Amino acid sequence: MTTTQNDEKKKEKDELDELVEFLSDKRSDVRKEAATIVAGLTGTDDGLQTLTVKKETLISPLLHLLGKDPPESTPAAQALINLTGHSLEVASVAVSKGAVERCIDFIKDSECAPVDLLLSLLANITKAEGGVHVLSQEGKPLEGFYIQRLVQLLVGGKPPETYDQAASVLCNVSRHPIGRKVILDLNGSIINLITPMLVSTCDIRRERIAATVQNLCCDSESRKKLLALDSEETPIVKALLRPISGAKVNKELSDNVRRGCAGAILLLAKEKEGREILKKLDAPFLLKQGYELEEEADVCDALEQTGDLFLKHGMVPDDMVPKDVPAEVIPEGEEGEEEELPPLVMGLKNSSLNQVD
Repeated sequence: MTTTQNDEKKKEKDELDELVEFLSDKRSDVRKEAATIVAGLTGTDDGLQTLTVKKETLISPLLHLLGKDPPESTPAAQALINLTGHSLEVASVAVSKGAVERCIDFIKDSECAPVDLLLSLLANITKAEGGVHVLSQEGKPLEGFYIQRLVQLLVGGKPPETYDQAASVLCNVSRHPIGRKVILDLNGSIINLITPMLVSTCDIRRERIAATVQNLCCDSESRKKLLALDSEETPIVKALLRPISGAKVNKELSDNVRRGCAGAILLLAKEKEGREILKKLDAPFLLKQGYELEEEADVCDALEQTGDLFLKHGMVPDDMVPKDVPAEVIPEGEEGEEEELPPLVMGLKNSSLNQVD
């Protein structure tokens, strides 16, 4: 590297250090301008790469600005969303510096950063395992309190679109055992509230809740808990079947929703209790209808695997069994180990919502 290039790098480094210092200036107009510049830099790949190097000194002042008035807190939140969406390492640093707690505290304060941005940031930092553990308050007296609070906001927050990203946070939480424990415990109160969102008019809510339910089926213990909560009042399995049953009325157009529902049904079909509920709901016939109309590859694959399970357990009526398929029924209790589906994660990465011109 030439002397000139070294000098340019040093100048750039000095300017960035100065910019980070301005984020903590005593004057609000200086902090606002610095936050706006940082947010603008995070709208480009080069800017993200450059700022990521400064993560240890940059994240703390940006998090502090979240508690300021909107002119300062809004660009700070936008910058944090883009930085944590760009790098899981940055997300982990943010968690270690108290990002989860700050987001939760400031969501209650209308004078701080906009709630939709705080929830988007929370969605990104809960992609990091540490973020899930902090949010769940694992092992603490208030275990699950933050998650219950987010569900309450998702269900009753006004205006509703402000709280859509709470569904993304819930999805990320559900991919970890502690998250599944919190969501499925509490007498089913959370699952009762979120299941109806599978028919929400909001794509984000339907997609994230479908992914959440698939995540809740990631292990046998959680599947059994979920199936035990299925009832006439909260028909969880029936709600999962609807988007993938070939219904012509209110047809589900989102691939992500159908993918999540198909994945969840496949996993539930691994359990005896799940197969009993599916049989009562005439799932072999409904999924056959859905499969004939389905074009998305992952959904088709999940439906095919589910169909194989139905065949192996003698759930398919004779007139629906393909003639070239041998009748090989597996007695209950003699199933082999089958591969589980990986948990789904939701976050934001440089979406137009989060970038600053």
